[in-house]
Amino acid sequence: TVAGPTATMVSMRRAARNILAAAALLCCAHAAQAAVLGIDYGSEYVKVSIVAPGRTPISIVINEISKRKSTAAVSFTGGDRWLMEEAMNYNARFPERVFTRMRDLLGKQTAVPAFQEYLAKYRLPYTVVADPTRGTARVVAQGGVEYAVEELVAMVLQYAMKIGESMGKGQIKDAVIAVPPYFGQTHRYALYDAADIAGLNILAEVSDLSCAALQWGIDKEFNPNGTWTIIYDMGATSVGAALVRYSSFESKEAGKKKTNGQFEIKAVKWDASTGGEDMDMLLLDHFLAEFDAKHKPVVAAADAPKAIGKLRKQVRKTKEILSANKEAPLSVEGMHEDVDFRSTIHRDKFEEMATAVGLFERAVAPLKAIIALLPDFNITLEDIHAVEVIGGATRVPGVKTALVAAMGGRELDQHLDSDESVAMGAGLFAANMSTTFRMRKFGAADAAPYSFQVDLGQADKPEHKVLLPLYKRFPVRRIVSIPNATDNVFFTVYHNTTAGPLPPGITVDKVADFNITGVPEAADKYNVTGKINAHFAVDNSGLMFMEKAEYQVDVVDMVEVPPPVKETPKVKPPPKTPPKTSKTTIPDQSANGGKGAVGADDADDAGAAAGGAGGGDTKEAAADADAAEEVEKPAARRLLEDEDASEVTAEGKDEGEVPADVTADPDALAADDASAADGNGTDADGNATATPAEPKMRQRRRVFRIPLNVAETGRAVPPMTPDDITVSIAVLKELATKDEEKRRQEAAKSNLEAYIYSIRDKVAEDEDLRRVTDEAQRETFSEALTEAEDWLYSDGPDSTAEVFNARKAALQDVGDEWITRAKELERRPDAVAKARDFVDLAHKTVEMFNSTKPWISEEEKETLLANVSTFVTWLDDKVAAQEGKALTEAPAFSAAEVGVELRPLEGKLAKLKKKAAPKPPPPPPAANKTDADANATAAPDADAAPDVEADSTPDVGADVGVGEEGGASAEKAGEDGAKTEEEVGAGSAGEKDHTELRH
Repeated sequence: TVAGPTATMVSMRRAARNILAAAALLCCAHAAQAAVLGIDYGSEYVKVSIVAPGRTPISIVINEISKRKSTAAVSFTGGDRWLMEEAMNYNARFPERVFTRMRDLLGKQTAVPAFQEYLAKYRLPYTVVADPTRGTARVVAQGGVEYAVEELVAMVLQYAMKIGESMGKGQIKDAVIAVPPYFGQTHRYALYDAADIAGLNILAEVSDLSCAALQWGIDKEFNPNGTWTIIYDMGATSVGAALVRYSSFESKEAGKKKTNGQFEIKAVKWDASTGGEDMDMLLLDHFLAEFDAKHKPVVAAADAPKAIGKLRKQVRKTKEILSANKEAPLSVEGMHEDVDFRSTIHRDKFEEMATAVGLFERAVAPLKAIIALLPDFNITLEDIHAVEVIGGATRVPGVKTALVAAMGGRELDQHLDSDESVAMGAGLFAANMSTTFRMRKFGAADAAPYSFQVDLGQADKPEHKVLLPLYKRFPVRRIVSIPNATDNVFFTVYHNTTAGPLPPGITVDKVADFNITGVPEAADKYNVTGKINAHFAVDNSGLMFMEKAEYQVDVVDMVEVPPPVKETPKVKPPPKTPPKTSKTTIPDQSANGGKGAVGADDADDAGAAAGGAGGGDTKEAAADADAAEEVEKPAARRLLEDEDASEVTAEGKDEGEVPADVTADPDALAADDASAADGNGTDADGNATATPAEPKMRQRRRVFRIPLNVAETGRAVPPMTPDDITVSIAVLKELATKDEEKRRQEAAKSNLEAYIYSIRDKVAEDEDLRRVTDEAQRETFSEALTEAEDWLYSDGPDSTAEVFNARKAALQDVGDEWITRAKELERRPDAVAKARDFVDLAHKTVEMFNSTKPWISEEEKETLLANVSTFVTWLDDKVAAQEGKALTEAPAFSAAEVGVELRPLEGKLAKLKKKAAPKPPPPPPAANKTDADANATAAPDADAAPDVEADSTPDVGADVGVGEEGGASAEKAGEDGAKTEEEVGAGSAGEKDHTELRH
């Protein structure tokens, strides 16, 4: 973190991000066991993969209409917000209200020519205005309401989270988002802003080419020599290609060596102005011109957004048909000025048009650029194992032909899914970065698409030093050191334009300024000149920032070594364990340097974290005092290292991050040992004594690191401030509340409408329902239904959910009463019959108690019969009252009432049936052993009498309760029999014990 009141914007944003996300989601801390998402956010479509516990390892998320991809669109119509496919339903009627291509507007200011050219090229009909403070895009919705482009992207991300949660059965907050390889700093920061507004935690922003590379290699075996591939992707608005090298490395798992795979992005090329949508626009312009020439409209179709919206949808279908056929039709009903338009086009004509504008040539340019770089890696096209092509536009025959021609006739490889490989690869990246899942170890990291240089602000040496090499894998940390510094410094980071072009929509090469202050105060504090260490970092998403800056001072002086004092040893018994030796401990400086050293921080290289072999960093020698890149080695493993490790040197000794305390010197140990050896003596009795020794001096070195203040300014496109994000979160929360209210309203309206139709049909068709109602009742109810239906379609369509529910409840009260009355036609007679059967059974059972359960008192039996008699009286009264009513009247009683009255009687009878016989009195105490033996022999006979009596009782079933008593008597007889067996012989008892052990 950056200390001081003027902390960098990155640090401020990251400090506020957790609070903002909590406010957006209104939830507690992140659950460690949640699922993770991989989001392929393209110009036109969004595809989402999910990795969730207890599911298929990774799968594509299906949206609410069972599609595997969703159109990235937002619409505001009639005061309501619509997302994705629902938003596109309004594109033909209200194209100016449907906002698409939002991703491509991120991180750009509206004033730059490239922004306006993009809007005109794709004929985007909505209104875009500039943000008054940042100059970025804001769209104007219906009614003049403005939304920042980051807010619209946040709505799309929230939709991705929603469908992911519906499939993962739990809240999801973490995701890896696939972005185009050309995304620069401003684009990536803007996407982070959108994620903060949405409440989504971005684990990383990864190039779509890197995602596809991981998906291609995750299930393959590689050798250390390397396997070379080319990944080619042609999406809706851009095309890119990457040279990828796969290899293997060894790691240890459970003490055993294991070979794992890894990949490195060696080169990336792209064209951000060419994609599959260019083919659509080519056909669109062709058919617009044909319509105007054929029908001569008053207003040209090219100037009518509705005509363009209708035609655009059909043009996409025509292009898809041309990919499989030589000719394709096109038909648009009422395209413009109530004129239907029909036409056809041949594939040859389409390819001729595309060739004329250089479309196919631009499409294969990135692939040709990669092939041209192969000699730099000492390989040829024959050494390339596979050329994988992905992206929907690669299905176009003309594109395939151009790609094959660019490779000299070599066939393309199409093992990956053209539409879903990027989303699947993003999901694998997410699972690899999450602590919840354990996946196959595979080294994977993205590569820097742009090279950065740093200007140290030294007037005497005005030059740029390389801060981040092109295609350097990240995350990575670099330390820029300024020795002998006494004044504040001002760093400026630039794009290295000699290594490649600027990001799309960016017109200046400056990335950011970093003003480091507090140097004079730090130097005066110790009256020693030190050096400035500026810690730059590039995180998992490729975002460059300065983590912190420190002023390092080395203070060396001489101190006296105190002589050791040893006490006279006391005689003690020998210890059971060897005594501990007291010695000076030297801090492990390499391990303690994590906070201020490259490679020891907690955000490590993705390749190393995944088990990949460490790469290396390029570093200038320490003698170069202008911009030495200080790389300190960690104690355990190398993280975030630069390439060519043999060239890495450190500026001075690595002291690690040491507080303002004494740093132990190794010479102190030798001095202590010498003092101990020279200062020992004996007294007259031979006891050891401590004699004064000569004062000894040793050198002491202390390292002080004083935090400096860092202020970041000068971004080409300023990111949103925490206050801006808070406001946007409130905007989306309000929209979500409206959406929920609308959902409730639509559900209530639909329920009312459905009930009107269903109850009307039931009254007309159900015979039982007609038996319990008369014509007048049905006519009145029918009128009420008709009135509610008319209100629903005339005055009430915009009513609230509460009004719809109240209307339905009023109708349902009548309908439910009729339905219940009809059901009682069968239920009530059945309940009465069951009750009378119980009364008969109760009388029979009580009568049988005289012989089967004589221990039940007369009072108990009379009480039960009295209760039964009361119930019979109540039932007879109800039946008589019901017989005096017509079927169309409210019933005198219901079947449920009979059950309520009968249930206590059933419980009382069951309780009496379960009442057990009282225990017999204990036998008198035996006078002597002979009497005791006689009693023991006579006991079985006495106890057997109840068994005989029980066996002689007629078996009338469980209702009478004889079975329970017989079982109790048998159990008692068994116990007495067991006593006799024990006395007669040990053989039976032994067999019984053996049986119990078996069971």
